[in-house]
Amino acid sequence: MFFSRVEMPWNRTQNPYEYHRKLWSLFPNQSREVRRTYNEKRQGFLFRIEKHQAGNPIRFLLQSNGSPQTAQGLSLLGCREFHPKPQVGQRLAFVLTANPTKKIRDEQMAAKPGKKIDKCRVPLIREKEHKLWLARKLNGAAVLERTTVIPHPMLFFRKGNRAGKLATLTFEGVLKVSAPGEPVRLLENGIGPAKAFGCGLMLVRRI
Repeated sequence: MFFSRVEMPWNRTQNPYEYHRKLWSLFPNQSREVRRTYNEKRQGFLFRIEKHQAGNPIRFLLQSNGSPQTAQGLSLLGCREFHPKPQVGQRLAFVLTANPTKKIRDEQMAAKPGKKIDKCRVPLIREKEHKLWLARKLNGAAVLERTTVIPHPMLFFRKGNRAGKLATLTFEGVLKVSAPGEPVRLLENGIGPAKAFGCGLMLVRRI
């Protein structure tokens, strides 16, 4: 996998829904996501927002299967290849921006013509729920030793003519690897929903 730092001019877009689409221009020959299950290898890339201040370039950290190419309107600041080889019992510090959710019955389905699934995602509210959600996502790959939850302001975006909002937060802490292959799969595929909004990319380092 490759890690890259990219900057996007502030005036190119201020709608978070557009970030993912514009970053795709760095991978002109990459097939779009075709996975049917989370167990299959992910296409494309994951990203997180590293720096976002009004009037200044937006800085992204990208993780991809292939190396990015230069693209108009984006500045590629650097790229390096990374081959994670976690060992059973190894302790790793981690950081993860995520959108912890659960599925519930959609009581408003009758008012949504064309919708075929009677479930909808809603954000988890309590910190205890957040930590349990992450523990479930890591189950079989690693055990959480210590976790801090850092809430974020609500993320507002527009999709066409519709406005939307997203609840995100950042986990920081320490985990202990319990299986050699599963952590790599999680690092490659990402964790949880809202990956098009900069969620799901877990960064780890040895301690």
